[in-house]
Amino acid sequence: MDRKRDPKPMTRCGCMAAFRMKYDQKSNEWKAVEFASDHNHELASVSDVQFLRSHRKVGESDKAQVQALRRVHNVAKSMNAFLKRFVEVKTRLYELFQHVDRALARIRHNEAISSYESKHSELAIQTQLGMIEKHAVDIFTRTAFLRVRNEIKHEQLLFVVNRLENDGNRTYTISEYQRQSFTWEVKYYPDDQRMQCSCLFFESYGFPCCHFFTIMKAEHLNQIPSTCIMKRWLKTAKSDPPYKHDSQILDDVIRTARFSALSASCSKMCYFGSRTSEGFEELKSEIARLQLRMEVLCNLNTTTTQDIIRDGLNRDKIVRDPIIVKTKGDYGNTSNPNPKVRRCTICKDVGHTRRKCPSLHTQQADVDGDSSDALNEDMV
Repeated sequence: MDRKRDPKPMTRCGCMAAFRMKYDQKSNEWKAVEFASDHNHELASVSDVQFLRSHRKVGESDKAQVQALRRVHNVAKSMNAFLKRFVEVKTRLYELFQHVDRALARIRHNEAISSYESKHSELAIQTQLGMIEKHAVDIFTRTAFLRVRNEIKHEQLLFVVNRLENDGNRTYTISEYQRQSFTWEVKYYPDDQRMQCSCLFFESYGFPCCHFFTIMKAEHLNQIPSTCIMKRWLKTAKSDPPYKHDSQILDDVIRTARFSALSASCSKMCYFGSRTSEGFEELKSEIARLQLRMEVLCNLNTTTTQDIIRDGLNRDKIVRDPIIVKTKGDYGNTSNPNPKVRRCTICKDVGHTRRKCPSLHTQQADVDGDSSDALNEDMV
């Protein structure tokens, strides 16, 4: 009870699952001699495997990926040096987005670590209300349990001064050791084990206050009543959401997330493929084959989307981007099946204008010929 530091979480549960190998010198092979698959605890999910001690190391493929990213970082140094002079003026919009994305990524990572620690570790019992504290360890997250345990510890200084029986409830008057002038009233309803305290700590923060635990001890309760628990502090808060709604994430964000996931999945394959020439050639051919396949799927998806938009199918259910049309310049002759043809205003033929009309030149030549004949006769 006088320790300055909290004891380490208990992660060992006596699980007998094992997998042992033995090297056979005669056959020069490794053979499995024992395999026990029975676990007495919940297995870590796919997203929580990265926090296991056996996975806390950087593989060779991850090192190769880091080296590749470091080369890209060296290329971006010149851009950073150019933008550094404007940092003190004001924050740019793209910098703001970068800071927000970095903060969100850190929050998600911390939440993943906290969720993993809450599921796969158990804190030691430190108070005299062992059964109630054990129940709090099982249902609350680690952060929420630490706050609840502080309230349980504070309960040791409280005691009941008066108890009054009413219709359907009991009213307890609680005081504190060496602070008898401070009193609180707690109403306890035995039917549904609901409690109401005058401190309003539960209504303000969502955690059961120390006065609630004093009533639990007076009523000899072994667990925290469900009416004194808020679901948002439970370990199952994310696994059992109160409602579901359609995703409002933009398509560009989804495509970026898919690209990042595929890049991370292919990093190890590229690393092993680059180790040997045979693997390099085989992987190169497979990548080319898959690239053609992905291009066909992408073009098929794009064509299907355009057909749906053009035909106007399911307009009441599908809301998509409008068709892009030209707002400036010439539209071309593809939209008009019967385009207007320019004709000569003199002969009405196609292919020339009145300035280059053959008939106009013929008439002019005839006039010039008549004039020259008349001039010759006068001269004679």
